[in-house]
Amino acid sequence: MCDDEQCCTQIGKKKTNSRFTLLDLPVEIFFHICSFLDASTLVHGLSLVCKQFHEILNDNSMWKVRINHIWPNTDYPVLPPDEDDELFWKLSCVALERQSSIWKDVESMDRMSLGSVQYSTIDGLLLMEGGQICISGARDRSLMLWKLPTEENNQESIQSIDFAHDGWIWDLTAIDNTVYSCSWDQTVKAWTLTNTELALFKTYEMIVSGALLCVASCPELPLFATGSFCRTVLVFDTRLGCNPIVKFQPHKRAVIRLSMSSNFILSASEDRTVAIWDQRAGRLMKNVTISQESFPMSMCMRRDMVYVGDCSAKLHVLDPKKGFELVKCYSTGHKKGISGVHVGPGYLITSSTDETVRISSPTDPPQHIVTLQTRFGEVASIDYSNDVLAISGTDGIEVYRARMRCT
Repeated sequence: MCDDEQCCTQIGKKKTNSRFTLLDLPVEIFFHICSFLDASTLVHGLSLVCKQFHEILNDNSMWKVRINHIWPNTDYPVLPPDEDDELFWKLSCVALERQSSIWKDVESMDRMSLGSVQYSTIDGLLLMEGGQICISGARDRSLMLWKLPTEENNQESIQSIDFAHDGWIWDLTAIDNTVYSCSWDQTVKAWTLTNTELALFKTYEMIVSGALLCVASCPELPLFATGSFCRTVLVFDTRLGCNPIVKFQPHKRAVIRLSMSSNFILSASEDRTVAIWDQRAGRLMKNVTISQESFPMSMCMRRDMVYVGDCSAKLHVLDPKKGFELVKCYSTGHKKGISGVHVGPGYLITSSTDETVRISSPTDPPQHIVTLQTRFGEVASIDYSNDVLAISGTDGIEVYRARMRCT
């Protein structure tokens, strides 16, 4: 065989043995292929394959464009994100795609309801253990624990504690495995959540004369606060006994909602204001008037923003970076007051006394996805955790759960 023939044979072998991979594709074609995959697969799978994929998928402009395709003609997020949060756009896109797919196909969700256990309006509602347990407190003074059925255990279980308080139970919160219930009997009771039941652990007797209307806990510290009809907010450290560590009166009328972080306590009142208490300085920072015509009914505080729902079905946004300045106001589509609001990276959920719950996008402006018509009358409270939505009304609870969560 001559040299020319041998050379041609070697080249032919190289062409035959060569492989064409995704690494050889132009970036534009790679992006086009990625458009057929969900964001979770890209972030938690493909970007971890190699350094080149990671660098390509680390471009925030790609995720911004993808989010704009999910919710065109809107701004996301509502307020500017932290510049040093490198994962913000990736994880936001994952959350937006997931929540949008869940609620646009609400008919495929698991639905459960529980009635005829508590015989009056259920104002306190709390999901625990990743949405596997629902705890509720009602005006009939009872406290109920409902273990939802799972794929591993199809049997649901219910524990009802009659006369858990001597007055209406108005609100619930939790710190780890301890549930705190506040009541018109001027007490907060601590209940330990075990594998089988709620067990009374401690009773906090209040030093105020009015009914307790709300309770909230701090995600980072073992602190909880309660607000009363007599305009007082009391803060307790669960490590220091039953006496409050802070007491203040930031309002002219009853305190009806609380939200709490390690730095601030926000209280909403019938005097149409939201008060901001600075926990580090130990003083009242300011009072923000939500509206001249309506008072706040619900509130959700996140690190980067605060949502407040009022009695005229409006939703207001406060910006913590600007000293909790009121920066946005939206019409929600509800016909009556907003009794509950939950906001996360991929969702905006509002409930109303008009007997509906609306799922919307957390964009500016919010885009409506679906409206849920409730079975149990006016919605008194909602909670959302791990793709599980619990809704309470006059005498029952409904639960919507993403089916893919159990597979």
